[in-house]
Amino acid sequence: MRALVTGADGFVGQWLLRRLLTDGVSVTGMIRATAPSLTTLEPELAARISWQHGEITDGSRMREIVAAVQPETVFHLAAQSSVPASIADPLTTIETNVMGTARLLEAVRIAAPAATVIVVGSSDAYGAVTQAQLPLREDMPLQPRNPYAASKAAAEIIALQAARSGTVRVIATRSFNHTGPGQSPSFAVASFAKQIAALTRGDGAREIHVGNLQPRRDLSDVRDVVDAYIRLAAAGTVGAVYNVCSGKDMSMRDIVVELVRISGVSAEIREDPALVRVVETPVLRGDPSRIAADTGWKATTPLQTTLADLLEYYARGAA
Repeated sequence: MRALVTGADGFVGQWLLRRLLTDGVSVTGMIRATAPSLTTLEPELAARISWQHGEITDGSRMREIVAAVQPETVFHLAAQSSVPASIADPLTTIETNVMGTARLLEAVRIAAPAATVIVVGSSDAYGAVTQAQLPLREDMPLQPRNPYAASKAAAEIIALQAARSGTVRVIATRSFNHTGPGQSPSFAVASFAKQIAALTRGDGAREIHVGNLQPRRDLSDVRDVVDAYIRLAAAGTVGAVYNVCSGKDMSMRDIVVELVRISGVSAEIREDPALVRVVETPVLRGDPSRIAADTGWKATTPLQTTLADLLEYYARGAA
C-alpha cells in the first residue's frame, strides 16, 4: 500500500509513520519544513520515508505531491492544533484547517480519486454539553466554542460533503484528547509531565504550574489513536464520522495527581491565571461504539502506562 501522511513530523504523525512502516506500507510524509523535525521517530526509520515539503494551503503544491505519490490512503493530520493560538489568530487557524483541508481534498479528487482520505477532526467541535448528553455520540450537533473547534467542525463538513457527493472517498474522525511520548508541552498533560520530570532531576522549584484542573477529558494513548486511524482506513465507512475515544473521562486534577504519584516526587500544584483558558469545555466523554462495531477498535493502553511513558520521555531531557 502507498500512504501519504500530512503533518508527518508532528506528534501523532511520527507514531503513525512508525506503525505504517512496521506494517510494510510505502510512506510519503508531507511536512512544512525542508527537513523533518523529529522527536520520537528513529533516524533509521525516518530514512525510509519519502519526505515532501509543502504548505497544506498551497493547492498547486498539493496537486503535485498527490499526483507524484498516487497514494491509496491519505492520512490528513496537518493542522493548527492549539486552542490558545486559534484565539490569538483565528484567521490563520481557519485558513490552515479549513482551506488546507479543502485544497488537499481537491488535489485528491483531481490526481488520486480512488484514494481513501482519513480527515482527522476534534471532539472540541462538540462544544459545551450537559451530563445528560454524555457520552457524546456522532449524531450530536456540533457547537464549537473557540476558533480551533470551529475550524475543525467546518473542515469536517467540507470533507463529508465531498464523500457524500461521491467526489472523494473520505472518512472523518472526531478525535478526543490523546497524549504520549513526543507531545509538545504546549498541551496540558505534556506540560504537567515535563514539569514533574524536571523535579525528578532536582531542577527548579517544587511546584507545578497549571491552568484550570476542573475540566474532565476522555484521554487515550497516541499509539491507540494511530491504530484507530489505520483500522478506519481499512474498514471504515466512506462518508461516516467516528469518535476516537476511550469512553472514559477523568479530571485534569486527577491526571496531575497520577503523574505525581508515578514520579514519586512531592510538589505543590499551583494554578497560574495565565494558563487558564478564556473559554473552557467542562467535560468531554465520547461513545466509541461506532468505531468498535465497524473496525473492532478500542483503546487498550492503560492510562498509567501512557503517563509513565510520557514522564520517561521528558525525564530523558526532551525539549
